[in-house]
Amino acid sequence: MATARSAAGAAFLVVPFFAFVNLGNGFMSLPDTAPAGRVLSGGMGSERRRSWIALAGAIASEMGVEASAKAEEESAASASLYVVDETNLLAPSTEKYLERLLKKLQADTGLKLRVICPPRDLQTDRDAFQEYLRPISKRLGTDSASVVILAEERFQKRTGRPLPLMTVQVGFRLQERFQYRLTNDYILSVADKYGFPPTVDRIGPDLAIQEATKNVAACLFGLSDDTTKRFLRVLPEEQVLKILQKHNA
Repeated sequence: MATARSAAGAAFLVVPFFAFVNLGNGFMSLPDTAPAGRVLSGGMGSERRRSWIALAGAIASEMGVEASAKAEEESAASASLYVVDETNLLAPSTEKYLERLLKKLQADTGLKLRVICPPRDLQTDRDAFQEYLRPISKRLGTDSASVVILAEERFQKRTGRPLPLMTVQVGFRLQERFQYRLTNDYILSVADKYGFPPTVDRIGPDLAIQEATKNVAACLFGLSDDTTKRFLRVLPEEQVLKILQKHNA
């Protein structure tokens, strides 16, 4: 927005530069226009005046388009590469913490963990959800060797009861790499513990997503640290803290 405003301001300055003439005595006016009581000698015709105004308008319009494109590029460049929260389930401080954690995880291990909170009810439309995920996945760099925590507040249509908050999805290449070590039992236990509706009601979605992400990150750190380690169930909080402290995460 600031970029668009500054460019708009610059575009406005183009108009005086091209289309205004100094009449002296502190007056600025459009060509072929004079202050009261004064006649312009050799003033430009109205046709030329219109041409100049049109030119200035075209320049302003072009600069506005360029400013808009630049603003979009800057917005994309500043967007998170690790966390997408479309429904404000996460506090800003939590989102920043998770970004640092996932960045550290990838830097230390090469493993990619991402958190996506899509628009509400989008998952009920398979085609629309796939269309939504395509650019998101490209931006986040997710692939078949990634882990994605997908979190959304959902409710049963008939009863209105809350559904589990999250799923933890593991790419098949990562499953192949860590066969029998990154188990389905572990993945399901994380989603069950932190996505269970009574738990979410008690601690809130922000903390639930944060704790689930920390647990999975600690698991991935652990897999990288110890090639014999297996994870069968959700990690105790003390173990999570110990692993994350080891990596300054």
